[in-house]
Amino acid sequence: MPRKYDVALLKNMKDGARTELYEGVPILVKPIPEGGQPGDMDPRLYKSMRLMPLLSRFMPKPKKDATVLETIMPFRKMFGEYKGDILVDSGLDVREVTVPSADGYRVPVRIYKRTSAGKNRPIFVYYHGGGFFGGGVHIVEQMCETLVANYDCVALNIDYRLCPEAHYPQPFEDCWCATKWAFDHAEELGADKTKLAVGGDSAGGNLAAAITLRDRDEGTGMVKLQVLLYPAVNISGRHTEFYQGVDLNRYRMSKKHKKVLRCTLGMMTGMLGTGSLLDDVYLQGHLPADSIYASPLLDDFHGLPETMVIFGEHDMLAFEDIAYVRAAHKAGVPPKVVLYEGISHGFADQIGVMPQAEDCMLEIAQQMRTLFGA
Repeated sequence: MPRKYDVALLKNMKDGARTELYEGVPILVKPIPEGGQPGDMDPRLYKSMRLMPLLSRFMPKPKKDATVLETIMPFRKMFGEYKGDILVDSGLDVREVTVPSADGYRVPVRIYKRTSAGKNRPIFVYYHGGGFFGGGVHIVEQMCETLVANYDCVALNIDYRLCPEAHYPQPFEDCWCATKWAFDHAEELGADKTKLAVGGDSAGGNLAAAITLRDRDEGTGMVKLQVLLYPAVNISGRHTEFYQGVDLNRYRMSKKHKKVLRCTLGMMTGMLGTGSLLDDVYLQGHLPADSIYASPLLDDFHGLPETMVIFGEHDMLAFEDIAYVRAAHKAGVPPKVVLYEGISHGFADQIGVMPQAEDCMLEIAQQMRTLFGA
């Protein structure tokens, strides 16, 4: 299917990219492809969000006695709607398997690879986002297919159990067991288990970071690269050396977009940002929020593999993401960091609609190519 933007915009971002140092950490900054003023919103994002200040007045407020499930249901519906378009629709072999989790639950896993024969491909295991309670494999399918179309790897899309019907450790174990299955079955997948990457967006980024920590702690040696897209890395909200909370005044906002940005960021930070909702939905008292498997930012970052972190300048999680980047850099794990100007949370699954989503997958493909070879 054709893109809903001119392919030249991808070249504009590539040609306009620049490396900036932030507190000693090099960051690859990708501009809004059409250009603009500092602090502008991407025009596609602004078009979809420009009425937010007006609509926010009429949004229903959660009832004081509402259950967690009642609170998240409107968001679950929203997160379950695919906002992208079909970009890759041929040339790939897609199949589904189920993998046993720790408690015997069969985890659905969707596998993507090129139809051409080949062996010893790298592996990319992906965990979708959605606040631990929404989203699904269908939302990130085009992300996986776009990656495989641009880099010859085997991608696995993990359909872990959602919360609050499930809770920690079930989604975590689903992802861990699926990753272990990919590692153990690499040969039959036509893959090389020594070239395994994990990745995820938002809540999925939390899971990817936590899986990487468990891999290190248990000495299984599976993960050689973690790819974290606007990850939720501090459910606890605890302050650290590099994280001191969210301050809307520190976001760069242009005058013409400031009203929309402040409304959107304030609403998303208040409802789904760092704090109690994700704790109530995902952990439900089964793991302290300050555990490194819930809040990877609180780790000491020793022994981590190659790391890539991608987020937008107007992301509600930008403060904890940059804190994660700085902590990793200080610990001697210099991450590859990509920041998209004019972009907020949840853009990467909008393949074919947002040029930044396609560019994001091209950046991941290039990082895997650099690390694992062609």
